[in-house]
Amino acid sequence: MRPVSFPVATTYEDEDWVVTFASTREELRPLGEPGFIEEDSLRTAGGREFHWAFELESGLRFSLRWSEEMKYSVVVADPPDPSAVVAALRALGMNTEFVTRELPEDRHLRRRMARGCVWLFTGEGAVQVTAVFSRKALADAWLAEKHLSGELVAYPLDTSVYEAERRWGIPEVPQLGPEGIQCFVGRVAERYTYRDGNPVNPGVPSP
Repeated sequence: MRPVSFPVATTYEDEDWVVTFASTREELRPLGEPGFIEEDSLRTAGGREFHWAFELESGLRFSLRWSEEMKYSVVVADPPDPSAVVAALRALGMNTEFVTRELPEDRHLRRRMARGCVWLFTGEGAVQVTAVFSRKALADAWLAEKHLSGELVAYPLDTSVYEAERRWGIPEVPQLGPEGIQCFVGRVAERYTYRDGNPVNPGVPSP
């Protein structure tokens, strides 16, 4: 299991939660340092929000948002498997009472494929995108099957990279006009290099 850098690409939103639980900040210490802290109360329900994200060797990805005001955590996962999320949280050292909810994956994904982002794979030596995926797990499986080399990058849907990174509050993203926005490529935290179908140093996104 590895932590995922923010901004994190996710197919689901809070309304699609599979696990929730009450906790204090101290009880979340086993998760390590948060990947992102939202301090703008206009973007939250009040108070700060702490965010973590992880990816398992199985391909399961989940993100956890904890509200400092509510002392409550909400977890979304792809695929939406509550039992796998609970097992992962316990493996990280979380020992609390979890509330779980089953989310029918097939029906949900047919209705809202890749709601938050898409994954673009550009093969080594290619000048255009080779393939587009709705979920990282699907991309990983396809790349491994075909033994391909190249780069896999997550891009936000229905918005620009510039607006997505500004929304995350990344301090180094400046205020830009039209010319700057149309040329902005950002750092895109979720960017991974593959060789012969295997991720290169998968614990750290490529620069």
